[in-house]
Amino acid sequence: MIHFDPRETLLFNVGVNAFSCMITAMVYFRYKKDFADTYDNLLLRRLQAAVFWILFTDILTWLINGRAGKTMRMLGYCINIFYFVLQLAIALYWLRYAWYRIFGQSLPRKRELFCILLPFMVLGLLILTSPLNGWCFYLDEANRYHRGPLAASLFIVLLVYLLIMSGIALIQYQKETLIDRKKELQLIAFFAVPPILGGTAQTFTYGFSLIWPLAAISCLLVLHEKDSRAISQDALTGLNNRRNMERYLGARKEAGQNRPIALILLDVNDFKHINDHFGHEAGDAALIYASDILREIFNGTDAFLARYGGDEFVIVMPENRAEIIEDILLKIKKRFEACSQAHSLPFCFSVSAGYAVCSGESEKMSELFARADERMYRDKALYHQRKAMHPQ
Repeated sequence: MIHFDPRETLLFNVGVNAFSCMITAMVYFRYKKDFADTYDNLLLRRLQAAVFWILFTDILTWLINGRAGKTMRMLGYCINIFYFVLQLAIALYWLRYAWYRIFGQSLPRKRELFCILLPFMVLGLLILTSPLNGWCFYLDEANRYHRGPLAASLFIVLLVYLLIMSGIALIQYQKETLIDRKKELQLIAFFAVPPILGGTAQTFTYGFSLIWPLAAISCLLVLHEKDSRAISQDALTGLNNRRNMERYLGARKEAGQNRPIALILLDVNDFKHINDHFGHEAGDAALIYASDILREIFNGTDAFLARYGGDEFVIVMPENRAEIIEDILLKIKKRFEACSQAHSLPFCFSVSAGYAVCSGESEKMSELFARADERMYRDKALYHQRKAMHPQ
């Protein structure tokens, strides 16, 4: 291990941490101003706040390191305890955020309790007792900070948690079909890389503070990705939004791609009735179920999925055989019926669908949409006829 005298690296460490503090504060207030108070945004703000405070605390540890006096010694122990506890808080907030963004739901309580909270409580106990036993850190007679025998183990444990979450994100990446979701999952997997590199370098070059300035970079990358997602992704369903769909079709045209494509339009039946009689939460749930069904069906394909607006969805796929598309529509409708039964929904959950095929020749997308829309409304008329003949 390369050892540097902390007095020689003091200016560097304080300067890097102070700069990172300012950047992190700017990012935090950007989150608070521009993003709604959803569960994932709340976790992200807490993560940002914890990163800010650990950077600020790291500055203090360098400034008081080696200062003489009982007051400085007590202050040194308190600040270092706070520093180590903040590491656990950052890991916890990131694990919760990453899990929610990967699976769209909070960590199961039992899994969180036994796999994360209880181990973290044990680590917290080791940190709190370090002034007595020096396990995680200790101060020598000159009040200089030293790593304890378990300091490296604490870092390795947190590293394992981050790597596990990165692995889960990469597994989901292989299953995902949406381009923007793939990018988000890539970033979640990459999030741990900068602090891991910083921690490894810091472990073998004692005297430099690198972990948390690099963690601040990871947070900046998350903000950048979140901004991009807000522009191109539908907030409720996570599918591409209409703007991104138009960009996709425009880019395809500019690239001169003349491969045959099929455009499928889907419309949730009786969506106004669902909203009016069961509430907007039920309507939102129906749209989320619909997006999940489409993801499942088109997983591993080249299909582009988007929420066109309201209760309408669009699927663009490289196919021009009508029989294949008809089979896909039948599969979609059966999945909607199965979803309605599996979740015991209080309303009939089904869709009307229409499609149009472009053979690869120059054809305006507006014409393609018009033909698919006409077919969809014919299908919706048949749905209402069947409903009138067999009222529930």
